[in-house]
Amino acid sequence: MQKLFNKILVPVDFSSKSKSAIEKAVEISTRHNCSIYLLHVVTTSPFELISIGESPVGTPYNIIDKNLQLEFQLEKHAEYAKRLAGHSVKIGFGVTEGTWNKTIIDLVNEQNFDLVLVGQKKKIMGNRNMLINPDKIAVNTNVPVITVPANRKIASLYSIVIPITDFLPVRKLMYGIYIAAGNNTSIKLLGIENEQTKESVQYYMAKAYRLIRDNCNVKVELETMYCDNVADAVNKYSTLKSGDMVILHPGAQTNMPGFFTSLVYSIIRKYAMPPILTVTHG
Repeated sequence: MQKLFNKILVPVDFSSKSKSAIEKAVEISTRHNCSIYLLHVVTTSPFELISIGESPVGTPYNIIDKNLQLEFQLEKHAEYAKRLAGHSVKIGFGVTEGTWNKTIIDLVNEQNFDLVLVGQKKKIMGNRNMLINPDKIAVNTNVPVITVPANRKIASLYSIVIPITDFLPVRKLMYGIYIAAGNNTSIKLLGIENEQTKESVQYYMAKAYRLIRDNCNVKVELETMYCDNVADAVNKYSTLKSGDMVILHPGAQTNMPGFFTSLVYSIIRKYAMPPILTVTHG
C-alpha cells in the first residue's frame, strides 16, 4: 500500500492539548516512519489577538523578547517528542508570525506536509489559544487534518467510523484502510439514508465493503441510520455508539442543520465527538 503519511505538522500553543497532539504525532510517526514539525504562530492579526485575550498593541522589543521565549518553549516540546520517540523520529520546530490558518496552509503547500494534527482547548467557553479551522485547512491544502477534542483521550484506535451517502468516498476509504491496517482497527461503514437516497446508499455501502475486503484484512462492520443530515447522524451515532475516530468530508458533512444549531454543534464537534479526520474528496 502507498505510504500516505511522511511529514506531520503539529500546531502548538503550549497547552496540554498541544502536548497530547505531539504524543499522538509521535505515535503515528513511529508507526509510519514520518518526520514531525512543531509550529507556533505569533498572531499579528488584531482580530485574533483580541479573540485569544491578548492586546493588539506591543513594541517591537516586546515582540522580539516574546519570540525568543516562545522558541525556547517550543524547543523543549521538540526535546520531549524526541524522548518519546527514542530519537528515531526526525523532529523540527519553528516560530513564525502571521495568522494560524494562513500560516498552516502556506507551510503545508510549500513544504509538502501530508498530515496536520490539531489538539483542541479544554473549555468550550472562553478564549482560545489557536484559531484553527480544520475544514479550511483541508480544503485549501487537500491534506487530511486530525482534530482531537479536549475531553477525549488520545488512545489506541479500535474502530474508525466512515459515513457513506449517495457516492463512493474513495479518499475516506483509502485513509481509513491505511490507518486501520496499521492499528489493528475495525472500520464501521455508517450508511446515512433517507427516502430519496436509500437505494444509492445501499449500493455504495456494498461497493465500499467490497473495496475494503478486496484490499486488506481489516474487519468491517455495516450499519445504517435514517437521517437527512450527515453531521447530525454522525453526532447522534458518536453519542450512542463506540468509535475512536470519524472520517468526514469538510463542509456538508460537518455542518449541522439550521444556522444556530450548526454554530453550536461546530463547537461541540471540536470538544465532544471522537477525533475527526477531515479529508477532501480528491
